[in-house]
Amino acid sequence: MLHRLARRAGRISIATFVSVTLTAVVTVVLATFALYFYSLERAQRWEQLHKTLANSADELAAAVALPAWNFDDNQITTIIKSGLSNRDLYAGAVTPATGGKAFILARNEQGQLHETTRLPDNPDLLSERRDIVAAGQLIGAITVYASPEAMIEQLRQRLYTIAGMIFVLDVTLVFCLYLLLSHMIFKPITTIERYAANVKAGQNPGALPPRDWFFGELRTLNASIREMVQLMDSRYKAMHDSEERLQIASSAASIGIWDWNIHTDRMVWDEQMHRLYGVADGHTGPHRSAVENWMLMVHPDDAVPLHELLTRALAGAGDFDSEYRVRWPDGSLHYLHGEAVIFRDPDGSPARMVGVCYDVTEQKTAEQELRRHRIHLEDLVTERTNALSVAVRQAQAANQAKSIFLANMSHELRTPLNSVIGFSRLMADSKHMLPEEKRNLAIIHRSGEHLLTLINAILELSRIEAGRAMLQTEAVRIDDVLQEVMDMVSMRAGQTGVHLTLDAVGLPPGARVDGTKLRQVLLNLMSNAVKFTGQGNVTLRVAGTPVDGGQCELAFAVIDDGPGISPIDQTRIFEPFIQAEGPGAKEGTGLGLTISREFVQLMGGVLSVQSVRGAGATFRFTICAPVADAAQLAAAGGISAQEMQRARRLLTAPPEGAGLRTAVPLAAADLAQLAPDLRAQLKAALQELNLARVALLLEPLPPELHAVVDGIEHMVRLHQYPQLCTLLDQAGAQGS
Repeated sequence: MLHRLARRAGRISIATFVSVTLTAVVTVVLATFALYFYSLERAQRWEQLHKTLANSADELAAAVALPAWNFDDNQITTIIKSGLSNRDLYAGAVTPATGGKAFILARNEQGQLHETTRLPDNPDLLSERRDIVAAGQLIGAITVYASPEAMIEQLRQRLYTIAGMIFVLDVTLVFCLYLLLSHMIFKPITTIERYAANVKAGQNPGALPPRDWFFGELRTLNASIREMVQLMDSRYKAMHDSEERLQIASSAASIGIWDWNIHTDRMVWDEQMHRLYGVADGHTGPHRSAVENWMLMVHPDDAVPLHELLTRALAGAGDFDSEYRVRWPDGSLHYLHGEAVIFRDPDGSPARMVGVCYDVTEQKTAEQELRRHRIHLEDLVTERTNALSVAVRQAQAANQAKSIFLANMSHELRTPLNSVIGFSRLMADSKHMLPEEKRNLAIIHRSGEHLLTLINAILELSRIEAGRAMLQTEAVRIDDVLQEVMDMVSMRAGQTGVHLTLDAVGLPPGARVDGTKLRQVLLNLMSNAVKFTGQGNVTLRVAGTPVDGGQCELAFAVIDDGPGISPIDQTRIFEPFIQAEGPGAKEGTGLGLTISREFVQLMGGVLSVQSVRGAGATFRFTICAPVADAAQLAAAGGISAQEMQRARRLLTAPPEGAGLRTAVPLAAADLAQLAPDLRAQLKAALQELNLARVALLLEPLPPELHAVVDGIEHMVRLHQYPQLCTLLDQAGAQGS
């Protein structure tokens, strides 16, 4: 049915179809709006009628109250007539409460009011009833009736008017649209159609349609058709020229083109194909089959594989793309490369095969020569690889000999050097040395310490390079290691005005790590931070995080607010004997960060640096270690738990508001109150950083020396060990 309607619609004029369709759409829209506004008006008129009826009932109930009280029949009738002056009101009735005579006025067929004895019984009438009240008494009721017939008739006339206007508008719109579309669109399209038919038939393709009827898009369509005709003509000429250029290019590139009609078994070769096969034009061969004649010219070793490839390509199992050899009539051998495309019938059977063929003899000769050179090059690479292996083994042996030499020499150098450092310290403590001699001994002592540090660093680096650096894990108190590092760098920090801060959070009581290597890494990082900061703050921040399997992740960070490290230096500071630019660059050996990085890698972490020039630097690494229990810590030896508690109590500031004594600045005269032996023992414990020993020596002192004890503890908490040792020496000098 839909196809039948489509065929019928195809015979209708486009102008008629468009006009009727557009008119139908406009009609539906206008009808929708008209019905909408008609419904609104109808609802308003009904609401207005109900409102008029209610207002009239209220007014009449109030107006007839007094006449009804006085039983004034004439006045009641007059008031009802006056209240029913609106033509929409049909009747009114006053019924006394005593059951007396009812006063009823209704309109007759001419619309005149007259008295009647019967109430209206038309069900289409609207009514409103109101009680009549006078002096607070119910004396009757009034009922007002309204007829909607006049209103309904007016609405019906309005609907007819709207329908007529829409009909007139539809007829006018159809007529105008048909004329407009016919003259501005369809007649120009018909002209263009005739012009296109003439061009198709080859009759005067240069003739142009009349321009008077073309507007807007039709003008663009007309111009596009003209351009299309010109483009087709130019492309036809270009295609003809391209065919000529293809023939020239194929001849210049020595590419032969062949065309094989499979149904007729007719093979067509161009001139270049005859040149490639070394035969004259028109050569056909002794056989009637084109393929057999072709195979006669192919080398016998290549004829069978080539024929199989051709059979698979014709069957659709692959493409025809092959290299083969042909023998010319003069006996010379040539390499050819052939490619072809197969055209098939609708049933899939091959119908035509078109291909190209070109000579690759020079390429094959070059490949053979390149293969010979590659074989020779592989022999050379093998020879050089063997020589390089020998050189690598020699270098490894030399590196091992170097490591053995450095280890032996560093041991031989450290033994006398320790003696020099020890005797210089003993001679410096002599009371009979002159100040000039003490300065010279101090220079010897510092130089020996520097040389010993350099030798130790080189020895450690040689161990790492030789692969002999091993972890010696043991149960270690992490907080003790941190405190030792802070104590070791506190002297240098106090001399340069650097403020040290230890921030440790979540640390376990102990962990199984290589305490020596961990201490050395932290000491190297803290020493570098103090050395390059000058004046400022250096923070050692450590955070412990428990993980599964009784492990604890320890995150270390050394933060300073020094001059920072440039991006170039950040990429090279971990190399041996390399130092970053800064105020302390001339000190040290440049091996501390190299050794620290290797130690951190041994412990399973990665040492990294983050820095911005002028905003300080942060060195951080994270390691994972097993948590050590109390038994393991006790078995590790060293200081007892009671002594460690004394040391921690000595280093811990008293809580505010605890009622403890306030420390006052300590002087040499205060320390002179102590016994000489006690001063010597305190100095020795401070030089060894044995804080538990210091706490043990201070504990039995009498109450009268509590002020001195508070001063000593205050200086220990501030890590002022050198200043305290100096005060002890001055106290000894005063006592002597």
